[in-house]
Amino acid sequence: MDGEIKVTRKGPVATLTISRSDKLNSVTREMLIAFDDRVNQLTNDPEIMVVIFTGEGEKAFSAGFDLKTMTNLKGDERTSFFKLLESTIRCIKENRNCITVAAINGYALGFGAMIASACDFRFFSEKAAFRLPEVQLAIFPGAGATANLMDLVGPARTKDILVTGRLVSAEEALQIGLASRVVPHSELMSRVEEFVQDIIKQDRRIVMRTVNLVDMMTGQDHAEAADLETMYTDEWLRELEKND
Repeated sequence: MDGEIKVTRKGPVATLTISRSDKLNSVTREMLIAFDDRVNQLTNDPEIMVVIFTGEGEKAFSAGFDLKTMTNLKGDERTSFFKLLESTIRCIKENRNCITVAAINGYALGFGAMIASACDFRFFSEKAAFRLPEVQLAIFPGAGATANLMDLVGPARTKDILVTGRLVSAEEALQIGLASRVVPHSELMSRVEEFVQDIIKQDRRIVMRTVNLVDMMTGQDHAEAADLETMYTDEWLRELEKND
């Protein structure tokens, strides 16, 4: 197989690595199928609390889809490919069982940018860069490319990034709220692992409910967000009473 999706596990932490470094971790159709399968397995595993996404090598998180993959897609095959892509990204974004962290070690283009945007946290290497070139390739920026980016940086910046297809540096990503952290390139994985270790020491139910609450609040007006917060708080209090 030309490229693979590797998974390593250490306690409640799983690391999913896109492995095709000679092609900047660009993803073939077969790799997308494998990626989707691994993501579904990990996000539904009750023993996994955190999933880290990264790319192999020093240059790229993922440079998107393999050019041959894209040019060879026609008709129903093209439709099924993009529906699979959409369900994969939604699985990352909408899962309610674990925290997702993108360790962006280089170029995050197209598919790579979609993965990063769907995660709960994004650690950028100082050498990393983000780009969604779909519009320039006459491809509609769906499958979460638009919705997830807008949640992070707002409509005006989303339009700018999508319509121009320009490269967003790690420094700019931090300034506009796209990056959670920007760290020295050589320290990327160690910084991510430190962050993750702090997370897994905490009460899993509280961590997940907090993250889920923020996701549910996104896009709501203040009153609706406050009602959701009250609902989550009441549910937590009822559970505490049962255990008293």
